Amino acid sequence: MIIRNSNVWLPTVRRLRRAPLVALHLLVGVGVAALLRPRRDGTVSCRPLAVWSRVLCWIMGVRIVISGQPQPGAALFVANHLSWLDIFCIASACPTHFLAKREVADWPLFGWLARRAGTAFIRRGGDNGAGEAAEHLTWRLRNRGRVLVFPEGTSTNGGTVRRFYPRLFQAALHARCPVQPIALRYPHPDGIHPKAPFIGDATLLPHLWQLLGELQIVAELWFCEPLPTVGRTRDDLARQAHAQVCAALNLSTSERVPAPMITSPVITSVSCG
Repeated sequence: MIIRNSNVWLPTVRRLRRAPLVALHLLVGVGVAALLRPRRDGTVSCRPLAVWSRVLCWIMGVRIVISGQPQPGAALFVANHLSWLDIFCIASACPTHFLAKREVADWPLFGWLARRAGTAFIRRGGDNGAGEAAEHLTWRLRNRGRVLVFPEGTSTNGGTVRRFYPRLFQAALHARCPVQPIALRYPHPDGIHPKAPFIGDATLLPHLWQLLGELQIVAELWFCEPLPTVGRTRDDLARQAHAQVCAALNLSTSERVPAPMITSPVITSVSCG
């Protein structure tokens, strides 16, 4: 009985220990973000976000397991999407800028930090939101930038990978830079970690509070083979990127429920340009 009661209280103890550290880390992020200044091309360095993200993941008990190597230099990264946590897991492994939905800009503190870190935002449902975003991405990629987008357009519970919308792939064609798919999952003995996905009517702070109570969350990242853009269309790129992500996650491209867990990837060192 004592052990059982102890196990009930452990998540609360973890939250009470980690929450002040997260709050302090946010304040550090505010200070660093306030000091960031645009470079001559108008962009900001993505390395401060990478370092900040690594510390955040450590505080939250997130362990990142990486397979493959990120493409050096300018690249359009595309990944499946489960949670707001995806951003910090990927940034920890590979410094890059992000494209996020416009609503993220209004999140408390996280939104301001995202804007200061050089995140680009897309207006969902606008007359030409995707077109404006593609133009902005093209400009960044032509300036040797690195940008990650979530081409599913929404987050999922990890049991499927939705169709990749091809419009944003046009930016890589215009900039003549490769596209590198990234497959992401949060494994759990039951298949997918039940608390990691950020879906439905979930809101940021309650979801963060839930995650802080977990003993450990493992995030597995597969950096798939980069796709050259010469001689391809945006539809070709979207289909092939989707197929690579599904293959890495052992999912069918027809969005079936995942097969049994596959072997965990080997941890590798990451060197990003």
